[in-house]
Amino acid sequence: MRTICLIEDEADLNNILTLYLEKNNWKVISCKNSSEAHTQLTTSIDLWILDIMLPDGNGFDILSEIKKADPTKPVILISARGDQIDRVLGFEFGCDDYIAKPFLPKELVYRVSKLFEKVTNGNAKILVMCGPYTINKSHRVVMEEDTLIPLTSREYDLLLYFIKNKRLALSREQVLRDVWEDDFYGSNRVVDNYIKNIRKKLPRIDIETIYGYGYRCNI
Repeated sequence: MRTICLIEDEADLNNILTLYLEKNNWKVISCKNSSEAHTQLTTSIDLWILDIMLPDGNGFDILSEIKKADPTKPVILISARGDQIDRVLGFEFGCDDYIAKPFLPKELVYRVSKLFEKVTNGNAKILVMCGPYTINKSHRVVMEEDTLIPLTSREYDLLLYFIKNKRLALSREQVLRDVWEDDFYGSNRVVDNYIKNIRKKLPRIDIETIYGYGYRCNI
């Protein structure tokens, strides 16, 4: 279930928006002011809905902190003023969408759905799931939950190659040809050493040894 943090100081509007969002099977953390919002900055939030005008602070400041921690985190700004300058500033600060009051709750639900759809489609291109591990192809890193798994560049390339060719029997010669290309001279047993390192660092990935031939990744 995805989690949304809604920051809106108008109690009635906050309650109505929370109701509509929860009816779409999203978990909603409701905040009434800037102080409450700041307590959620270390919480795992999938999307923020943020009113610009808050009784104890400025929504732009919270937006800046959210984007500083994670520039990819989607944020929708809402404002009663509807000024063009607020809209421009919002996008300059990094918001992903802007909606002026008054608006229908269903419109907000639609915009949230579109943003989640955009995030999902974008992540599908750069994120690869392999058991408990997440491979970010854009940053060339492997994570287990919030823990970074330190891989060398060659170990990373080899891991991605096995995942791409999962359940296929791959000879050592084939692995060298496809992963090392022309950048290797020596025994094909070098593959064994890299597989050993990957198994040690990523013990929950099943790379099977095919004796006398090579390997197969069963994931």
